[in-house]
Parts: sequence; structure tokens; C-alpha cells
Amino acid sequence: MSLERSADLDAAAQAALDAADRSGEPQWVALQAEIPPCDVLAAFATSEAQDRFYWERPVDGRSIAAFGRAGVVESEGEGRFTEASERAEHLFARLHVAGQAEPATAGPFLVGGFAFANTAPRDRHWQDFPAGRLILPEISIAVSGGRSWCTLIRLVQPSEPLQSETRAREIGDVLRAGFDEVRRSLANRSLVDASTAGSAGSPDYHACADRTHAEYRAQVEAALCEIAKGSFEKAVLARSISVRKEGDYDPCALLDTLRRAHPTCAIFAVARPGVVFLGATPECLVRLVDSRIETASVAGSAPRGRSPEEDLELGRQLRESKKEQTEHAFVVRALCDALAPHCDALEVRESPRLMRLQDIQHLETPIAGHLRESRSILELVGSVHPTPAIAGAPRREALEWLSANENLDRGWYSAPIGFADSEGGGEFYAALRSAVLRGSEARLFAGAGIVDGSDPEAELRETRLKLRAMLAPLMEI
Repeated sequence: MSLERSADLDAAAQAALDAADRSGEPQWVALQAEIPPCDVLAAFATSEAQDRFYWERPVDGRSIAAFGRAGVVESEGEGRFTEASERAEHLFARLHVAGQAEPATAGPFLVGGFAFANTAPRDRHWQDFPAGRLILPEISIAVSGGRSWCTLIRLVQPSEPLQSETRAREIGDVLRAGFDEVRRSLANRSLVDASTAGSAGSPDYHACADRTHAEYRAQVEAALCEIAKGSFEKAVLARSISVRKEGDYDPCALLDTLRRAHPTCAIFAVARPGVVFLGATPECLVRLVDSRIETASVAGSAPRGRSPEEDLELGRQLRESKKEQTEHAFVVRALCDALAPHCDALEVRESPRLMRLQDIQHLETPIAGHLRESRSILELVGSVHPTPAIAGAPRREALEWLSANENLDRGWYSAPIGFADSEGGGEFYAALRSAVLRGSEARLFAGAGIVDGSDPEAELRETRLKLRAMLAPLMEI
């Protein structure tokens, strides 16, 4: 594509200005074109923008990096997902795209996520992470199917009519120049091999849990008492640890390690000034492409074996465990109940399969269907969050107990994180196996599902196993 001869860009800028003048509302102009292959993590690592987003699922060959803020959608309260969906639709309706006509996988996107609770987190670790925040980035890079695209977006405010034509040309020139600059800078970006991180020396680490093991086991016992009384059937009890070191953490080296170690997971990062929330999560909440919706129940856990024979035996025990089957069934039922009203029919695997990760294996039941009528990805996320895999069942009773007893501000941990496109589709995962980094301090989170038959010591071991996914690469061991 010759950006110098892209007359449609000037036309898009003119259309945006005309719409802004008519409505009195700001508009956006986007320039999109294919670019040479690039590593989006390298772009994320070298960007100096205050708002940054990274997403990659290596097994799919799909990745996104986004920088800067051209627009923002924030929401809070019980109706935050519906509100976010309506605001997103309104924003995309005012976005005028020029350049190559490409599929929704190329963008533009709204990127970001939500808190676990309906209200903004209060803990200092989650400063600048509200109840819901999606960004329309100034620059985004998307890789899919072996091809790469770049999208640049600029805000357009209303102008005086006599100045409109001149401003349209100026906007087009700014976008063309910006695109050329991005293309040149991407050609020179590379990521330092994470395997060399820490080779200059081994720093000292100081870890501190938010509660003692005895306190966590006592909380599990308390949950079991409530389950026995019939207050609820399941509660997912989370805990956290803080790990300090000499010098600041390198989030990009950690992300590179995570994508190498967990190619089937969604590797993500949301960066605000001075803080990065990142992780490698296996749990897809909702994926919507055209009218096809996909999700999965991921619940029930066991460690990996130290030999192929032990691994097979642990997998067999996981499949046959009544306790793990019960925990898993809660999630399958809840997802089907939430999505069935929106779909013609649901495709549900008859029995769960094993999802094998580096240090842990889970029971997984894929669920898919076709939407009966138009629904946005954000509306669907609001229908399923929080699932019994991250909160409990029944939802209201489990959440009430957790609010009174968990003693943890989860922030964005275990909450929806991902992206939405201009056609209403997109992809959101539950932000598990995650940590929030502030300078030299990292806070890691993990939880375990408590059901009838749970053993407090076994649930504590499960949280240790889940914490290891972040702890090992974080501490360079």
C-alpha cells in the first residue's frame, strides 16, 4: 500500500470532521496497513507509552501489542459489562478506518480488562486499575495467520467548517508520517533473549505470604462448614504472596519466559504508569468470531508426574476423582446456563479431557455454539463472569462469603482480560497464573476450589502448585 497515494485516508479524515461538526462529538480516524512480520513483545518492550497492552497465544500464532490512548471506555457497578458494551459500540460507530480492507483479526481493538468485583480495587497494588477499563490505542500491532498489521488512530475534535478541508489533509499527513515512523522503528526492534536474564548475578529475594498456612487451612475448614450447612456448594478461596528483590523486575523478560514455557496459554500484560499486571492463563472465558462462541470449563487440578508413568497415573486419578468431577461439573453447568439463552444449541463434550500444562493438569470441557441473535463479546463476558471456577456456586452466596472471609483484594486477578473488535467479537480470558509488578515488588495470586470432600492441606498444596507457574520464572530458577 502506498500511504502517500491513499486518498481514502483523506476521505476518512474528512468524513470524521464532517461527523464531528454535525454531532458535536469527537470522532476517530484510523489508518491500517499490512507490515512486515514482527515480534509484538519486542514492540511492547521498547514502547514508552504510559498505556500498553500485550496479548499472545503462541500455539495459535496470534498476538497483539497496543500503545497509547486515543480513547477509553470505563465502567463500574452491577451493569458495568452492559455499559462497556454500549460505550464500545458508540465509540466504534465514530471510528473512520482507511487503508487495506482486512478481517477483524487485524483490528482496530479495544484492549484491557475488568476487576474481579464490580467496584474499583482499593489495595495499593491495584492503583490505576479501575472496575473496568478498555483502551482504544493510538498504535496497535496484530499478528494472525502469519501476517502482521499496524493500525494508527487519531482523535478528531469538531472544527470550524471553513477549516475542515485543510484539517482533513493535515490529519492524513500526520497519520502517514506516523505510520512511516512506526514501520521504521519496528524494523529495528528485537527482544533480548530472556534466557540470559539474571546472568550478571543472582539477586536476593524476600517472600511474604498474606496469611499463614494455618490461617488458610482454617479458612478452608470454615468454607467446608458452610457447605455442610447448605450455604453454598463451592467457594474458590484465593491467597497471595509478595516477592521483593534487589532492583526492578523486568516484565518483558518474564513475559518471554512465560510464552516459551506455556505456549497453549494466553500470555498477557496490561501496563499503567509504574505498574504491570501480567500472567499466563489457560482459562478462556469467551471467544466470539462472527456468530460462533467458544468457552471452556477448566476446573479440577492435579500435579504433573515426574515420569510418563506417574503422569498417566495422576491424570487417571484426576479423571476418576469424585471430588474433582463435582467441582468441574459446577463450571460446566454454569457456563451452559449462562450461554444457552443466547445460542441455538450448545456443543458440549460428553466427558472432560485433560489439559496438561508445565507443572499442573486440569479437567477441561470445551463448550461452543452459534448465537441466536447479535450479542457483543462484552455482553457475553458479563453473562459468565464470575464462573464457579474462579468464585463458586451458587454465585451470589459464594461471593458474599468470599467478601466477608477471603480477606484479599483480588483486583484484576481472576477477572476478564482481553480485547474486543469493531464487529462485536473478540476474546477474553480469566486472568489466572498472574502477578502485579511494581518496581522491585511482585504480588502473585492463586486460588483453590473448595467443595464437599475437600481436604485443607490438599487445597493449600494446589495453591502452591499454581503459584509456581509465576514464581519460578519470576525468581529466575
